[in-house]
Amino acid sequence: MAQSLIQTAKSFGTEEQCLAYLEAMRWPDGLCCLRCGSDKVARIVTNETTRERTNRKGETKEVRVPARRLYQCNNEGCRYQYSATTGTIFDKSHLPLAKWFMAVALIANAKKSVSAKQMQRDLGVNYRTAWFLDHRIREAMQDETLGLFGGTVEVDATFVGGRYDPRRKRAAYDKQAVAGVMQRGTEGEPSQVKAFPVEREIKKVMTGVVQDHIAPGTDIMTDDHKAYISLGKSGWKHQIVSHSKDEWVRGQVHTQGIESFWSLFKRGLIGSFHSVSVKHLHRYLNEFSFRFNQRESEDLFALIIMNLAIGSALRYKALIGKTSEGETSQGPSA
Repeated sequence: MAQSLIQTAKSFGTEEQCLAYLEAMRWPDGLCCLRCGSDKVARIVTNETTRERTNRKGETKEVRVPARRLYQCNNEGCRYQYSATTGTIFDKSHLPLAKWFMAVALIANAKKSVSAKQMQRDLGVNYRTAWFLDHRIREAMQDETLGLFGGTVEVDATFVGGRYDPRRKRAAYDKQAVAGVMQRGTEGEPSQVKAFPVEREIKKVMTGVVQDHIAPGTDIMTDDHKAYISLGKSGWKHQIVSHSKDEWVRGQVHTQGIESFWSLFKRGLIGSFHSVSVKHLHRYLNEFSFRFNQRESEDLFALIIMNLAIGSALRYKALIGKTSEGETSQGPSA
């Protein structure tokens, strides 16, 4: 269950509220030192001050140093000072925590996601900040606890890209392929999905996808694409629905679950973004998959904040850096 924007504004409208939330999340059993683990920790609140700083041009000006909430270890030989954001993605961020939290709520609540332009308008920040913020949150929307799928699993691929235009000098199907595997839900357990870019929808690639993500002996449902033709000979119970013969459902044999996810994902791409580069496509897929898989979670907002707090920070240079030899990102686009 996502948290409403009204609740977010009420509960996390100030820096103090956000810091208190992070403290409770990081130390549910009470404060302890990040360096030595001691529980002898004192709280320190510094007052707002001003400080003179000299820039590269030699110009000196007075800047504001805001009040801070710190913790100090009172263990002899340690005396380490830290804050609720130390060691997290929020540490040394120039963006207020209240805006971080609001951005998380916006993305968690948006079934079709939020573009950087929309985030820019809602948070009152510049476009580059909004674009970077969106991708850092998407980077945190990963569920590494998903193991091999079992039971009944649907496998399919789709292609991301605009309509075919001969002026683009590409083949009609020369688009980025995306593979998806969906474990059908059972009583009390909702369906789960994994989606990620792949080189092509061919036998070698798709067989590798099945081997990496689906347990042997699992019932697998696919369409009649030749990429899946040998799955039944490789240890899986393979059943096919013949789309080429206008067959869409045969009893429990169908791929409508994963196709519904593709529909949701593409509605998001078309409805929220002007363009999505191949370099960043995996993060958009992570976002839609995470939100889909956690749709019945009691607190989706808290899951994302926790992942942000414990995950490694995505740096801007890495985000806009080279994707491969001689190829570079075109910068912010969605």
